[in-house]
Amino acid sequence: MADPHLISLRAWPSQDKTADSLPYLIARINEQKGSFRNVTEASLEEEIRAKEAGESNDTAESETKDVGEESQGFEAHGDALATAREEIIKQVGTAYTASSHALDFVSLLLSKHNPKVVEASISPYIKETIPFGSLGAEIMQEPSRSDAEKKTEDLVGLGWRLQSLTRSADSLLASASRLEQEMEHETTYWQQILSVKEKGWSICRIPGDSSTLGVRFGFAEAHAEFRDRGLAALRRNTCGNIDLDRGPRWRGDKQLRVRLLKSGKPTATNEHQMISDDQNQPLTDLLIGARNSLFDEELHHELSRESRNLFNQGVRSVGNAICFPLKDDSEVEVDLQPASEVDDKLVGDSTIPTAIAMTLRILLSHAHGENHHRRSQPPPPISEAPASRRVYPLLRPLLELNQHDTAIKAAHDLLRNLSCMLSAAKLPFTPEDEELSPTSAFTSLLTDLKPPIFSSLPSRLMRPHHTSMVAQLPSTRATLDIHTSTSAPTFGTTFQLRTLADSGPLPQILQFATVDKVAKHLFSITALGTIAYLLREEEALGRREGWRQVSPYLPELVRRNRGRKDRITISVDGEGLSMECVIDKKPKSWQWRGQDDDDEQQQQSGKGLVEVLNESLGVIS
Repeated sequence: MADPHLISLRAWPSQDKTADSLPYLIARINEQKGSFRNVTEASLEEEIRAKEAGESNDTAESETKDVGEESQGFEAHGDALATAREEIIKQVGTAYTASSHALDFVSLLLSKHNPKVVEASISPYIKETIPFGSLGAEIMQEPSRSDAEKKTEDLVGLGWRLQSLTRSADSLLASASRLEQEMEHETTYWQQILSVKEKGWSICRIPGDSSTLGVRFGFAEAHAEFRDRGLAALRRNTCGNIDLDRGPRWRGDKQLRVRLLKSGKPTATNEHQMISDDQNQPLTDLLIGARNSLFDEELHHELSRESRNLFNQGVRSVGNAICFPLKDDSEVEVDLQPASEVDDKLVGDSTIPTAIAMTLRILLSHAHGENHHRRSQPPPPISEAPASRRVYPLLRPLLELNQHDTAIKAAHDLLRNLSCMLSAAKLPFTPEDEELSPTSAFTSLLTDLKPPIFSSLPSRLMRPHHTSMVAQLPSTRATLDIHTSTSAPTFGTTFQLRTLADSGPLPQILQFATVDKVAKHLFSITALGTIAYLLREEEALGRREGWRQVSPYLPELVRRNRGRKDRITISVDGEGLSMECVIDKKPKSWQWRGQDDDDEQQQQSGKGLVEVLNESLGVIS
């Protein structure tokens, strides 16, 4: 029979949720009864009565059997418990009696020498029955020893004492040597600590481990992720020197690499400082390498964050590399690589890549300074909105400078081309001094990075770039203002052209988005100015009898000559300045090219526009 005191740990059976569904009941009835035709009211009542009668008899018999077995089990179990209890009590009593007798014997034996101590341990019965000191123990006779045995025992004792003294002396000498070596190691350790402190590094205790000193080589204004990594423990090694422990998050020193790519192939790379992981080099060199590595890691992280918002400026982030356009088909690639994999050999001219890398570092240092200034100011009002993390402007100033330099170069080419064609035509053109801002030339600015301009460079790069160019065209004075800013509301480069005709009262101001549109408008102004210039020149048109301008907006002169209509048309484009004449229904044309002056007729004659009109069109009078 199973023990009634045992507990079953079997899980309670879960109820099937589909047991009460109608499809399940129909299937069950068909399985038990065969079909609904066999189920009648009479058959169901008979089945219920038979089931109740059978269950009552089985229940009574099972209950009687279970009660008998249960009573017999309880009686047998109770007898066994009573027998075990008596046995345990008997053994405990025997042990207690034996221990009491032993305690009384020892207490009575010691009562002869110290009766006050044994009063608490002796039993009251023995204390009243047997007086203290009545039981004692003595050595009856000491065994005799010869003189040789005594001498041997004395020599053995002396040897043991000498051996103990020698061992103690050796231990003291070893301790003194170890203490002297420890003092040398401690002196070396603290001398290195003092040298680091004297060179301006901040020494502090490691948070959570006040017994360990640390040095802060990071930047207090950096993001928390990099600020916390700027603390390293100064641990002493077995030689007494300091090992720089930068924690488990350090995965080796890294450096920022800037390369110029042309058609996808590197043509130049920046100069870099070699960083070694050798712990035997001076501690200050290790700290400088760790600081530069952490700074470059933060710089690359901030560049990656900023590049996400500059996709419309041509900036791409591919894996670990960040690319942005420079000039023509070249681009700049910035990535982070382990210091151990840095190649000592420089590729190409490293001036521009080194200047870009230095400029990026200066801009990040400027961002740290702004964080410090912002933190020193009174905090803003408390708000429920979480403070957003600022994106540092690092790539944007370089993109603005590069875009502005590209616009300046295009404007220079335009004016140079215009100057060449007007000079070839011997028409007046006077370029005045250009009022260029300090940031008008990308290459000249970055290659002139020197310590005196480090403080002023961020402010010069952050503000919008503006350049003015002035030129005196035929009968017109033109001023071209170039303004570049990748921030709102410009988002690029705008060209403002101000033209003032010699006979005009007010200047005309127009704004363009591209150099091509500026060139188209400037060519049109040059053509109109040439017409006005011809009308004023007596040498070109004599008395100007009958010549008149068709429209103030068309560079064309016409006249009626003997019933015929003569015409002079001036046109200017990127190829050069052209003049078409129809005199006596005979068309003629001349062209004065710009930078590519290869016109054979022009080279042979070398005559200007006015001379051509005087010699070739003598009919004009």
